[in-house]
Amino acid sequence: ELDKDDISFPEDVSYPGLKFLLDEKRITLIDVRNVTELKDVGKIPGSYNVPLHEIPEAFQLKPQIFEEKFRFPLPDLNAKNVVLTCRSGRRTLEAQKRLKTIGYEFLRVYRGSFNDWLANKGEVQKVH
Repeated sequence: ELDKDDISFPEDVSYPGLKFLLDEKRITLIDVRNVTELKDVGKIPGSYNVPLHEIPEAFQLKPQIFEEKFRFPLPDLNAKNVVLTCRSGRRTLEAQKRLKTIGYEFLRVYRGSFNDWLANKGEVQKVH
């Protein structure tokens, strides 16, 4: 059962809220794990990968270069629809902190991250 906090703008996003927002294509989910981790265990369907070691520099690229490299549009600084995820949630907080330093004020975090997604039997997409 969704309540409005699951889909409005709390900084933290829950599993039901995330699943709903992904299904509705209302968010950009950025996974900050390393590519090797994604290949080993898969990813949340619909998520995009920008490894933590490339943050914040990646987000200072020209929009066209960012999109060519990461396969999704560079988010606006004031975007409220960007959610960060990793494996356990720790790296999301580090990514959020680094991105705040360059002006991203409204990033949201999926604190449970991939571990929580698996615990909730969320679908996993293979990465090649």
